[in-house]
Amino acid sequence: MRQGVWYIPYLMISSQLTNIFAATFHRNAVDGIVGIYVSDKDGARMVGVSIEDAPEQAFMTYVVTSFIASVQQLPKLGFGEVQHMITKYQNMTICQFVYAPNESTPPVYLTAVGTNACDLGALTSLEVPLRPLLGVLASRAAERFEQEAMLTRTDAGGHFYRILRTDAT
Repeated sequence: MRQGVWYIPYLMISSQLTNIFAATFHRNAVDGIVGIYVSDKDGARMVGVSIEDAPEQAFMTYVVTSFIASVQQLPKLGFGEVQHMITKYQNMTICQFVYAPNESTPPVYLTAVGTNACDLGALTSLEVPLRPLLGVLASRAAERFEQEAMLTRTDAGGHFYRILRTDAT
C-alpha cells in the first residue's frame, strides 16, 4: 500500500480537505495506528491516509460493506442502533464508525486500522476530531448520489430521454 493521502477524484474533494484529513491523522498519531479512511454508503473510499506497513486486507471494499450490512442487521436482532464497531483480527484491529450529520444526508463510514497491539482507546478517539470533515464528505456524497439518481430516473415510457422527430415530408 502506498504511503500518503489518496482519494477518489470524481467526488471532487479539494486538496485542502485531503490535507486536513492527513494533518488530523498525523497530529493524532498513536503507536499502532496504521491507516484511516472514509467510505460512502456503497463502500467506495472517498479519502484516506495510511502508512506503508498497513495490511492490504484492511483497505479492501468488503471490510466496509460487511460493516454496513452488520449495522443494518443488528437493530433487527434487538441490539439497537450501532454507531461504532471494533473488530480484532490476528494481525490488525479495525474500528469503524457510522457518521450521519442529519436524516437527509446518507451516512459516511470512518474506518481506523491499527496493529493487533494498538490501544483501543486511541482508535475510538480518532472520530471526534474528524467530525467537521466527515460532515463535508457526507454532503459531497449526498450531492453525488442525487446526481446519480437524476441520471437513472425514467419517465413513464421507461426511457430517460425521448427522441423527437420532425419529418419534413
